[in-house]
Amino acid sequence: MTAQAGAPTAARADLCRITVRGRDGSEEVFDIRRNDLLLKAAIEQGIDYPHNCRVGVCGTCKTRLVSGRVSPMVDLALSPLKNEEIEAGYVLACQAKVRGDLVVEAKLGHHALLPVKTVSARVSRWHKLPGDVIDLRLKCDEPVHFHAGQYCTIAESGSFTRRSYSYYDVPPIDEDAPATEVGFLVKRLPGGRFSEWLFEQDRTGTKFWIEGPYGIMGVDDVDVDGLCVAGGTGLAPILSIVGERLRKSSKARFTIVFGVRTRADIFANERLNQLLAEAGDRVRLITILSHEPQGSDWKGPRGLVTAALTPDLGVDYTSVAGFLCGNLAMVEAVEGRLIELGVDPDRIHADKFVPSGTP
Repeated sequence: MTAQAGAPTAARADLCRITVRGRDGSEEVFDIRRNDLLLKAAIEQGIDYPHNCRVGVCGTCKTRLVSGRVSPMVDLALSPLKNEEIEAGYVLACQAKVRGDLVVEAKLGHHALLPVKTVSARVSRWHKLPGDVIDLRLKCDEPVHFHAGQYCTIAESGSFTRRSYSYYDVPPIDEDAPATEVGFLVKRLPGGRFSEWLFEQDRTGTKFWIEGPYGIMGVDDVDVDGLCVAGGTGLAPILSIVGERLRKSSKARFTIVFGVRTRADIFANERLNQLLAEAGDRVRLITILSHEPQGSDWKGPRGLVTAALTPDLGVDYTSVAGFLCGNLAMVEAVEGRLIELGVDPDRIHADKFVPSGTP
Protein backbone atom coordinates (compact mmCIF):
# COMPACT_ATOMS: atom_id res chain seq x y z
CA MET A 1 0.00 0.00 0.00
CA THR A 2 1.54 3.29 -1.10
CA ALA A 3 0.69 6.98 -0.81
CA GLN A 4 2.12 9.87 -2.79
CA ALA A 5 3.25 12.52 -0.29
CA GLY A 6 6.77 12.43 1.06
CA ALA A 7 7.81 11.72 4.65
CA PRO A 8 10.78 13.07 6.61
CA THR A 9 13.87 10.95 6.02
CA ALA A 10 15.76 9.00 8.69
CA ALA A 11 19.40 9.84 9.25
CA ARG A 12 20.67 6.29 8.58
CA ALA A 13 20.01 4.26 5.45
CA ASP A 14 18.95 1.16 7.40
CA LEU A 15 16.36 3.10 9.42
CA CYS A 16 12.92 4.41 8.51
CA ARG A 17 11.56 7.69 9.88
CA ILE A 18 8.01 7.32 11.26
CA THR A 19 5.82 10.37 11.82
CA VAL A 20 2.61 9.66 13.73
CA ARG A 21 -0.03 12.38 13.78
CA GLY A 22 -2.61 12.17 16.54
CA ARG A 23 -6.20 13.25 16.09
CA ASP A 24 -5.70 15.93 18.74
CA GLY A 25 -2.88 17.59 16.79
CA SER A 26 -0.08 15.82 18.67
CA GLU A 27 2.80 14.29 16.75
CA GLU A 28 5.42 11.63 17.46
CA VAL A 29 8.53 11.10 15.32
CA PHE A 30 10.83 8.10 15.72
CA ASP A 31 13.08 5.78 13.71
CA ILE A 32 12.72 2.02 13.31
CA ARG A 33 14.49 -0.64 11.27
CA ARG A 34 13.15 -1.48 7.84
CA ASN A 35 10.76 -4.50 7.91
CA ASP A 36 10.01 -4.08 11.63
CA LEU A 37 6.37 -4.13 12.69
CA LEU A 38 5.05 -0.60 13.19
CA LEU A 39 3.19 -1.20 16.47
CA LYS A 40 5.88 -3.35 18.08
CA ALA A 41 8.56 -0.79 17.34
CA ALA A 42 6.39 2.09 18.56
CA ILE A 43 5.64 0.35 21.88
CA GLU A 44 9.29 -0.52 22.40
CA GLN A 45 10.13 3.18 22.04
CA GLY A 46 7.53 4.27 24.54
CA ILE A 47 5.05 5.70 22.02
CA ASP A 48 1.53 5.76 23.47
CA TYR A 49 0.10 3.92 20.47
CA PRO A 50 -3.41 2.45 20.67
CA HIS A 51 -3.37 -1.34 20.81
CA ASN A 52 -4.86 -4.35 22.50
CA CYS A 53 -4.58 -7.82 20.95
CA ARG A 54 -1.42 -7.28 18.81
CA VAL A 55 -2.46 -10.17 16.52
CA GLY A 56 -4.68 -8.39 13.98
CA VAL A 57 -8.03 -9.19 15.56
CA CYS A 58 -9.31 -6.31 17.68
CA GLY A 59 -8.74 -3.38 15.32
CA THR A 60 -7.67 -1.03 18.13
CA CYS A 61 -4.40 -0.17 16.36
CA LYS A 62 -6.01 0.84 13.06
CA THR A 63 -3.89 3.50 11.43
CA ARG A 64 -4.37 5.63 8.32
CA LEU A 65 -1.42 5.60 5.98
CA VAL A 66 -0.77 9.14 4.75
CA SER A 67 2.46 8.47 2.91
CA GLY A 68 4.96 5.67 2.53
CA ARG A 69 4.58 1.92 2.13
CA VAL A 70 3.89 -1.02 4.44
CA SER A 71 3.41 -4.74 3.83
CA PRO A 72 0.41 -6.19 5.70
CA MET A 73 1.14 -9.46 7.49
CA VAL A 74 -2.49 -10.58 7.13
CA ASP A 75 -5.04 -10.39 4.34
CA LEU A 76 -6.89 -7.12 4.98
CA ALA A 77 -10.08 -8.77 3.76
CA LEU A 78 -9.90 -11.00 6.84
CA SER A 79 -9.12 -8.16 9.23
CA PRO A 80 -11.55 -6.18 11.43
CA LEU A 81 -11.17 -3.21 9.09
CA LYS A 82 -14.28 -2.24 7.13
CA ASN A 83 -14.11 -2.03 3.34
CA GLU A 84 -14.43 1.75 3.42
CA GLU A 85 -11.54 1.96 5.92
CA ILE A 86 -9.32 -0.16 3.69
CA GLU A 87 -10.20 2.03 0.71
CA ALA A 88 -9.35 5.12 2.80
CA GLY A 89 -5.86 3.76 3.44
CA TYR A 90 -6.21 2.21 6.90
CA VAL A 91 -3.92 -0.61 8.03
CA LEU A 92 -3.39 -2.48 11.27
CA ALA A 93 -0.19 -1.25 12.89
CA CYS A 94 0.37 -4.58 14.65
CA GLN A 95 0.49 -6.37 11.28
CA ALA A 96 2.23 -3.68 9.19
CA LYS A 97 5.84 -4.29 8.15
CA VAL A 98 7.50 -0.94 7.48
CA ARG A 99 9.12 -0.69 4.04
CA GLY A 100 10.29 2.92 4.18
CA ASP A 101 9.67 6.32 5.75
CA LEU A 102 6.05 6.78 6.80
CA VAL A 103 3.56 9.42 7.77
CA VAL A 104 0.52 7.93 9.50
CA GLU A 105 -2.48 9.06 11.50
CA ALA A 106 -3.57 7.20 14.64
CA LYS A 107 -5.58 7.86 17.79
CA LEU A 108 -2.65 8.56 20.07
CA GLY A 109 -3.74 8.51 23.68
CA HIS A 110 -2.76 9.83 27.06
CA HIS A 111 -2.72 6.48 28.77
CA ALA A 112 0.38 6.85 30.96
CA LEU A 113 1.94 4.07 28.92
CA LEU A 114 3.91 1.66 31.07
CA PRO A 115 7.18 0.17 29.85
CA VAL A 116 7.07 -3.48 28.83
CA LYS A 117 9.39 -5.59 30.97
CA THR A 118 10.10 -9.25 31.58
CA VAL A 119 10.25 -10.59 35.14
CA SER A 120 10.58 -14.04 36.66
CA ALA A 121 7.93 -15.43 39.00
CA ARG A 122 6.78 -18.60 40.70
CA VAL A 123 3.30 -20.08 41.05
CA SER A 124 1.97 -19.17 44.49
CA ARG A 125 -1.58 -20.44 43.94
CA TRP A 126 -2.93 -23.14 41.63
CA HIS A 127 -6.60 -23.61 42.36
CA LYS A 128 -9.17 -25.44 40.25
CA LEU A 129 -12.49 -23.64 39.83
CA PRO A 130 -15.74 -24.89 38.27
CA GLY A 131 -16.02 -24.82 34.50
CA ASP A 132 -12.49 -26.11 33.83
CA VAL A 133 -10.88 -22.87 35.00
CA ILE A 134 -7.75 -22.44 37.10
CA ASP A 135 -7.10 -19.46 39.36
CA LEU A 136 -3.38 -19.01 38.74
CA ARG A 137 -1.40 -16.60 40.91
CA LEU A 138 2.24 -15.77 40.36
CA LYS A 139 4.62 -14.33 42.94
CA CYS A 140 6.97 -12.01 41.09
CA ASP A 141 10.67 -11.79 41.83
CA GLU A 142 10.46 -8.03 41.32
CA PRO A 143 7.47 -5.64 41.42
CA VAL A 144 5.34 -5.16 38.30
CA HIS A 145 3.24 -2.22 37.12
CA PHE A 146 0.01 -2.58 35.14
CA HIS A 147 -3.19 -0.66 34.48
CA ALA A 148 -6.68 -2.09 34.99
CA GLY A 149 -7.76 -4.10 31.95
CA GLN A 150 -4.25 -4.81 30.72
CA TYR A 151 -2.72 -8.20 29.99
CA CYS A 152 0.66 -9.89 29.73
CA THR A 153 2.20 -12.98 28.21
CA ILE A 154 3.28 -15.79 30.52
CA ALA A 155 5.36 -18.89 29.96
CA GLU A 156 6.86 -21.67 32.02
CA SER A 157 10.58 -21.14 32.42
CA GLY A 158 12.38 -23.04 29.65
CA SER A 159 9.29 -23.38 27.46
CA PHE A 160 8.69 -21.66 24.14
CA THR A 161 4.92 -21.84 24.66
CA ARG A 162 3.73 -18.33 25.56
CA ARG A 163 0.13 -17.33 26.15
CA SER A 164 -1.58 -14.01 26.87
CA TYR A 165 -3.86 -13.51 29.89
CA SER A 166 -5.47 -10.47 31.51
CA TYR A 167 -4.74 -9.53 35.10
CA TYR A 168 -7.81 -9.88 37.31
CA ASP A 169 -6.23 -7.90 40.16
CA VAL A 170 -6.96 -4.26 40.88
CA PRO A 171 -3.71 -2.30 40.44
CA PRO A 172 -2.23 -1.09 43.75
CA ILE A 173 -3.41 2.32 44.93
CA ASP A 174 0.16 3.51 45.42
CA GLU A 175 1.87 3.57 42.03
CA ASP A 176 5.20 3.78 43.83
CA ALA A 177 4.47 0.42 45.45
CA PRO A 178 3.63 -1.86 42.47
CA ALA A 179 2.24 -5.39 42.67
CA THR A 180 4.41 -8.28 43.78
CA GLU A 181 1.79 -10.94 43.00
CA VAL A 182 -0.64 -11.15 40.08
CA GLY A 183 -3.51 -13.44 39.16
CA PHE A 184 -5.05 -14.87 36.00
CA LEU A 185 -8.06 -17.01 35.08
CA VAL A 186 -7.03 -19.82 32.72
CA LYS A 187 -9.68 -21.82 30.86
CA ARG A 188 -8.83 -25.36 29.82
CA LEU A 189 -9.01 -25.65 26.04
CA PRO A 190 -9.06 -29.16 24.55
CA GLY A 191 -5.77 -29.63 22.75
CA GLY A 192 -4.39 -26.36 24.09
CA ARG A 193 -0.69 -26.91 24.72
CA PHE A 194 -0.41 -24.50 27.65
CA SER A 195 -3.77 -25.02 29.35
CA GLU A 196 -3.61 -28.83 29.09
CA TRP A 197 -0.12 -28.75 30.63
CA LEU A 198 -1.29 -26.43 33.39
CA PHE A 199 -4.21 -28.72 34.28
CA GLU A 200 -2.13 -31.91 34.46
CA GLN A 201 -1.06 -31.34 38.06
CA ASP A 202 -0.64 -28.72 40.77
CA ARG A 203 1.99 -26.33 39.46
CA THR A 204 2.63 -24.50 42.73
CA GLY A 205 6.29 -23.47 42.89
CA THR A 206 6.86 -23.72 39.13
CA LYS A 207 8.99 -20.92 37.70
CA PHE A 208 7.38 -18.65 35.09
CA TRP A 209 8.30 -15.62 33.02
CA ILE A 210 5.92 -12.67 32.68
CA GLU A 211 6.21 -10.08 29.89
CA GLY A 212 4.03 -6.98 29.83
CA PRO A 213 1.91 -5.07 30.33
CA TYR A 214 0.03 -4.66 27.05
CA GLY A 215 -3.31 -3.19 25.99
CA ILE A 216 -5.37 -0.10 26.78
CA MET A 217 -8.81 -1.64 27.41
CA GLY A 218 -9.53 0.16 30.68
CA VAL A 219 -9.07 3.70 29.36
CA ASP A 220 -12.04 6.06 29.78
CA ASP A 221 -13.41 8.70 32.13
CA VAL A 222 -13.45 7.08 35.58
CA ASP A 223 -16.72 8.81 36.51
CA VAL A 224 -18.66 7.41 33.55
CA ASP A 225 -21.05 4.52 34.26
CA GLY A 226 -19.86 1.22 32.83
CA LEU A 227 -21.65 -1.60 31.02
CA CYS A 228 -19.36 -4.63 31.22
CA VAL A 229 -19.98 -7.78 29.20
CA ALA A 230 -17.82 -10.83 29.87
CA GLY A 231 -17.84 -14.25 28.31
CA GLY A 232 -16.22 -16.93 30.47
CA THR A 233 -12.73 -16.00 31.61
CA GLY A 234 -13.20 -12.65 29.88
CA LEU A 235 -14.36 -11.75 33.38
CA ALA A 236 -10.73 -11.24 34.46
CA PRO A 237 -10.13 -7.72 33.07
CA ILE A 238 -13.68 -6.73 34.04
CA LEU A 239 -12.91 -7.52 37.69
CA SER A 240 -9.80 -5.37 37.43
CA ILE A 241 -11.51 -2.43 35.71
CA VAL A 242 -14.60 -2.33 37.91
CA GLY A 243 -12.58 -2.76 41.10
CA GLU A 244 -10.28 0.11 40.21
CA ARG A 245 -13.07 2.47 39.12
CA LEU A 246 -15.04 1.86 42.29
CA ARG A 247 -11.96 3.04 44.14
CA LYS A 248 -11.26 6.05 41.94
CA SER A 249 -14.81 7.31 41.45
CA SER A 250 -17.46 8.06 44.06
CA LYS A 251 -20.35 8.00 41.62
CA ALA A 252 -19.74 5.63 38.68
CA ARG A 253 -22.09 2.63 38.60
CA PHE A 254 -21.63 -0.65 36.78
CA THR A 255 -23.74 -3.36 35.21
CA ILE A 256 -21.87 -6.62 34.63
CA VAL A 257 -23.36 -9.14 32.19
CA PHE A 258 -21.52 -12.42 32.75
CA GLY A 259 -22.13 -15.27 30.33
CA VAL A 260 -21.21 -18.94 30.74
CA ARG A 261 -22.69 -22.16 29.35
CA THR A 262 -24.33 -23.75 32.40
CA ARG A 263 -24.74 -23.15 36.12
CA ALA A 264 -21.95 -25.69 36.72
CA ASP A 265 -19.62 -23.38 34.78
CA ILE A 266 -20.06 -20.37 37.08
CA PHE A 267 -16.48 -20.26 38.32
CA ALA A 268 -15.93 -16.91 40.01
CA ASN A 269 -18.50 -16.69 42.79
CA GLU A 270 -15.89 -15.93 45.45
CA ARG A 271 -14.43 -12.93 43.62
CA LEU A 272 -17.78 -11.70 42.31
CA ASN A 273 -19.38 -11.87 45.75
CA GLN A 274 -16.44 -9.97 47.23
CA LEU A 275 -16.80 -7.29 44.56
CA LEU A 276 -20.55 -6.98 45.13
CA ALA A 277 -20.09 -6.76 48.90
CA GLU A 278 -17.57 -3.94 48.54
CA ALA A 279 -19.60 -2.06 45.90
CA GLY A 280 -22.99 -2.02 47.57
CA ASP A 281 -25.65 -0.84 45.11
CA ARG A 282 -23.10 0.54 42.64
CA VAL A 283 -22.62 -2.81 40.90
CA ARG A 284 -25.34 -4.99 39.43
CA LEU A 285 -24.52 -8.53 38.24
CA ILE A 286 -26.53 -10.37 35.60
CA THR A 287 -25.40 -13.96 35.02
CA ILE A 288 -26.81 -15.48 31.84
CA LEU A 289 -26.51 -19.15 30.80
CA SER A 290 -26.40 -20.17 27.15
CA HIS A 291 -26.72 -23.96 27.48
CA GLU A 292 -28.44 -24.61 30.81
CA PRO A 293 -30.70 -27.71 30.57
CA GLN A 294 -34.31 -26.74 30.11
CA GLY A 295 -35.47 -28.86 33.04
CA SER A 296 -33.21 -27.21 35.62
CA ASP A 297 -34.45 -24.87 38.34
CA TRP A 298 -32.28 -21.96 37.13
CA LYS A 299 -34.35 -18.81 37.57
CA GLY A 300 -31.98 -16.38 35.90
CA PRO A 301 -31.81 -15.35 32.23
CA ARG A 302 -30.89 -17.80 29.49
CA GLY A 303 -29.33 -17.32 26.08
CA LEU A 304 -26.30 -15.58 24.63
CA VAL A 305 -25.06 -12.43 26.36
CA THR A 306 -26.63 -10.31 23.65
CA ALA A 307 -30.05 -11.48 24.86
CA ALA A 308 -29.52 -9.46 28.04
CA LEU A 309 -28.78 -6.25 26.13
CA THR A 310 -32.24 -4.76 25.70
CA PRO A 311 -33.75 -1.29 26.07
CA ASP A 312 -35.17 -2.53 29.41
CA LEU A 313 -31.76 -3.31 30.94
CA GLY A 314 -31.88 -0.12 32.98
CA VAL A 315 -28.81 1.67 31.65
CA ASP A 316 -28.51 4.85 29.64
CA TYR A 317 -26.87 3.46 26.52
CA THR A 318 -26.12 6.95 25.20
CA SER A 319 -23.80 7.78 28.09
CA VAL A 320 -22.17 4.53 29.26
CA ALA A 321 -18.72 3.22 28.49
CA GLY A 322 -18.75 -0.39 27.30
CA PHE A 323 -16.08 -2.86 28.40
CA LEU A 324 -16.29 -6.17 26.54
CA CYS A 325 -14.13 -9.24 26.86
CA GLY A 326 -14.54 -12.77 25.53
CA ASN A 327 -14.20 -14.78 22.34
CA LEU A 328 -14.08 -13.00 19.00
CA ALA A 329 -17.60 -13.85 17.82
CA MET A 330 -19.18 -12.85 21.14
CA VAL A 331 -17.42 -9.50 21.37
CA GLU A 332 -18.20 -8.57 17.76
CA ALA A 333 -21.88 -9.44 18.29
CA VAL A 334 -22.01 -7.36 21.47
CA GLU A 335 -20.28 -4.41 19.78
CA GLY A 336 -22.90 -4.39 17.06
CA ARG A 337 -25.75 -4.68 19.55
CA LEU A 338 -24.45 -1.83 21.73
CA ILE A 339 -24.10 0.47 18.73
CA GLU A 340 -27.71 -0.35 17.77
CA LEU A 341 -28.77 0.63 21.29
CA GLY A 342 -27.01 3.98 21.08
CA VAL A 343 -23.59 3.44 22.68
CA ASP A 344 -20.92 5.75 21.24
CA PRO A 345 -18.50 3.48 19.29
CA ASP A 346 -15.56 5.46 20.69
CA ARG A 347 -16.67 4.44 24.20
CA ILE A 348 -16.68 0.72 23.45
CA HIS A 349 -13.47 -0.90 24.69
CA ALA A 350 -13.00 -4.52 23.66
CA ASP A 351 -10.62 -7.38 24.31
CA LYS A 352 -11.19 -10.25 21.88
CA PHE A 353 -9.86 -13.72 22.71
CA VAL A 354 -8.54 -15.83 19.87
CA PRO A 355 -7.09 -19.19 21.01
CA SER A 356 -3.55 -19.84 19.80
CA GLY A 357 -3.58 -21.79 16.56
CA THR A 358 -6.91 -20.36 15.43
CA PRO A 359 -6.77 -19.33 11.75
